[in-house]
Amino acid sequence: MKRTLVLLVVVATATLAWAGGIAAARSTDAPARPTTAFPSPGGRPLIAASQPTAGLPTLSENWSGYAVTDTAKFNYVHSEFVQPAIKCTGAPDRYTSNWVGLDGFTSDTVEQDGTAAWCGGPSNTTPFYKAWYEMYPANSYNVFSVQPGDLIDTSVDYAGGKYTLTVSDLSSHKSYSDVGTCSSCLRSSAEWIIERPAGCNRSETSCFLFALANFTSSIMSEDVAGTSGGAVQGIGSYASSYPLYMIQPLKKGFITLDTVGPVDETTQSFTATFDRSGQVTPITL
Repeated sequence: MKRTLVLLVVVATATLAWAGGIAAARSTDAPARPTTAFPSPGGRPLIAASQPTAGLPTLSENWSGYAVTDTAKFNYVHSEFVQPAIKCTGAPDRYTSNWVGLDGFTSDTVEQDGTAAWCGGPSNTTPFYKAWYEMYPANSYNVFSVQPGDLIDTSVDYAGGKYTLTVSDLSSHKSYSDVGTCSSCLRSSAEWIIERPAGCNRSETSCFLFALANFTSSIMSEDVAGTSGGAVQGIGSYASSYPLYMIQPLKKGFITLDTVGPVDETTQSFTATFDRSGQVTPITL
């Protein structure tokens, strides 16, 4: 399945094997800044500050939400969320994505799945919504359409050397699950993320972060993760928990693109609220 975008935030070295022999498909005619293509979400964060500190906000140009780390390896992560409706006013290059994943926060791979939404069509006023999965640095793949208001269930499960990535639309009863292996994945973190994706042309000479689509607000709930030999527990139960704030760097300082609320310990949930779109931002691999 070909894509007109390739998500490449950093160059990562990993040995990936995907069940079914899926390869990283690259389009031969990808424009430098497509406005209607599937965004190929996923990948590593662009950390905008020094080493993250547990309990304190980590500034990222493309991720917001929460990440946790532990001395044991992670083998499970899960979340549920209602697919947020996005507002498309005609401005180009507006994308957003909700997902869960293992790795990425402190390592060079990400095993992840979720949904993406973007504004497209001839006048950039038509919203599109897709479910997707990815084992970064391999490409992401969209698997079915979703609708705003649908209840989405996402998880990544590791057992017996294999990763099972599952995204389900509990409202439409659509579901997709695939299994892959990764010999170099560390399972060093778990994440619950709202992201503005990045894209590159085929030659990877022009890469950029898209502007953030206006998703109004989004609640990610039942946010739990498990480690080898440990119990499945919520974000707030991990001593090393990191809130991530998505920002747009300025010549002096930065502005936030959304606001991430605290974790509700009862429902193991948090709310992200849209602040502003920011700008399409060139990035260097």
